[in-house]
Amino acid sequence: MFGGARCAWRPAQHQVKLLRLIRPRRCLQHRLFATIQEKPKYDESYDVVVVGSGAAGLSAAVTAAKKCGLKVLVTEKTGYFGGTSAYSGGALWIPGHKHQESLGFGKDTREDATTYLKSNLGDLYNEDRIQAYLKTGPEMVDWLEAETAVRFFGAPQPDYQHGLPGSAFGRVVLNQQFDGRRLGSMVKKIRYPMQGMSAFGTMQANMADFEMFKRPFSSFKNFGFVTRHLLRYASDYLRYGKGTVLCNGNALVGSLVLSNMQQGTTFWNNAVVTQLVEENGKASGVVVEKHGKPVRVQAKKGIVLASGGFGRSKELMSKYNTLSQNTAGPRGNTGDGMRLGQQLGGRLPPPLVDNALYSSISEYHPKKGTLRRFPHAGFDRPKPGYIIVDTDGKRFANEAEPYQTFGQHMKEAKVTKAWLIGDHQAVRKYGMGVSLPWPYPMWHLTRTGYFKKGKTIKALADNLGLDAKSLASTVNRFNEHARQGKDPDFHRGEHPFDNSYGDFSHKPNVNLRPLEKGPFYAVALYPGNLSTLYGLDTNKDAQVLNDKGNAIPGLYAAGADQNSVMMGKYPGGGSCLGPAMVFGYRAAMHMASH
Repeated sequence: MFGGARCAWRPAQHQVKLLRLIRPRRCLQHRLFATIQEKPKYDESYDVVVVGSGAAGLSAAVTAAKKCGLKVLVTEKTGYFGGTSAYSGGALWIPGHKHQESLGFGKDTREDATTYLKSNLGDLYNEDRIQAYLKTGPEMVDWLEAETAVRFFGAPQPDYQHGLPGSAFGRVVLNQQFDGRRLGSMVKKIRYPMQGMSAFGTMQANMADFEMFKRPFSSFKNFGFVTRHLLRYASDYLRYGKGTVLCNGNALVGSLVLSNMQQGTTFWNNAVVTQLVEENGKASGVVVEKHGKPVRVQAKKGIVLASGGFGRSKELMSKYNTLSQNTAGPRGNTGDGMRLGQQLGGRLPPPLVDNALYSSISEYHPKKGTLRRFPHAGFDRPKPGYIIVDTDGKRFANEAEPYQTFGQHMKEAKVTKAWLIGDHQAVRKYGMGVSLPWPYPMWHLTRTGYFKKGKTIKALADNLGLDAKSLASTVNRFNEHARQGKDPDFHRGEHPFDNSYGDFSHKPNVNLRPLEKGPFYAVALYPGNLSTLYGLDTNKDAQVLNDKGNAIPGLYAAGADQNSVMMGKYPGGGSCLGPAMVFGYRAAMHMASH
């Protein structure tokens, strides 16, 4: 590249004077950098450069800055910080975290978690990486809460494969609601929440308060709470152009961004890393496309690749044979980290059992604006009053099972399109897709075609293009058993995970109720994913490995740029974000000590 540094893709050995960058507009990845005999010349210098601003990158950044006293730069290729993490529920799967005992489930042990993961992963279990994860997870949670603005609480959720040896309840932590006003104007640059997880665009509320919003007129307490929240949102919107009460993944991102700001971490948005610089066998810098110009940035200690995977790359999604190219992830997730790592010789392992985290996806086409994809992870389909059928009008899976499992069943049944069907009572009580529960309006969703509607099951079938007799037969059989709280076909409501997303006020089965009173509504579902799981091969310290299995000095990968420690399995809620943050933390600790 410059001087003794070589371009990441190692050009021919001709020694020439400095050549200007050849920069085709159509492809940022293909840049030509010349080699000269002088030392590399940098425009900026940092100890650590983090590529990507999701939870993995932000965790690495704050650890490097606060715990290790290093100078850090975070680059983000889009205009907003937070990546896929900002869209997520913000859950981390951390066995043995300090909040677990307070939930009343007893003490969790690393031995039990090890037993569970060995049962779940089988031959895919990697001792070094798994033990590093299990050991460091609780340590990271303790440190973040003691030294940063991050505040967690425990969630009583069961492991997804509950019943396997070593499985437990309460291994998930969530981030507490965060006041975005603490970020000042920076709150404007936090990625907006996903539609369907907020009202009026960006007004958020945590799950504990959600019931008040669903029943604002049921008591003076509810009315007062909702009124105050609406007034605050109006004030925030006038000042910031968005709400500043941050929840779920937005809260996690907001608290991590603030923690980094307090340590002097530098943030660059609209900054695309196009090349890595290698000097004397070590990853020593990056070239960033910023304001249309290349900026050479030194990374004295190392580089963390955490750019969000390749869910938005049609080429890579096709190549690695994921279930579908429908992704709920941000547009910037196009595989930058994978390509950058390969430039310095980073290897890709054999494909995983599943290269992506699956979820059924619905597509909302507003009259004005861009296509929005909503993942049906658990807020509607496990609730009473819903069923899902294929294009033959038949059920094919337990609607309340974990999203990864449901996606796998769509794949096995070769379902390329399905219909989530709910009656009026269910849709108004729980919401469906991007539609929030009453009192929030939904008429516009019928007008745009997101909702299909029918006064009767036959009328709905006609609107969906389904065989009316087949759909009626499916609904009648489902209703007959649901009245007794049973599902002999797919055993919905018989598993702890199903129940955790049900309606505990409904008896005898929190997940089942017959669909009897119209009108009936339907939303089209497609196979999709929340994130990719396949990435660069790394060791227990998140160092990227080369073809010989040796660590590449100074180069790390975390989050979706790192090959999943769960090897394509999904043992519990937060099995992406948990490892993402833990290995970001470990990467920072390792580079600081080397």
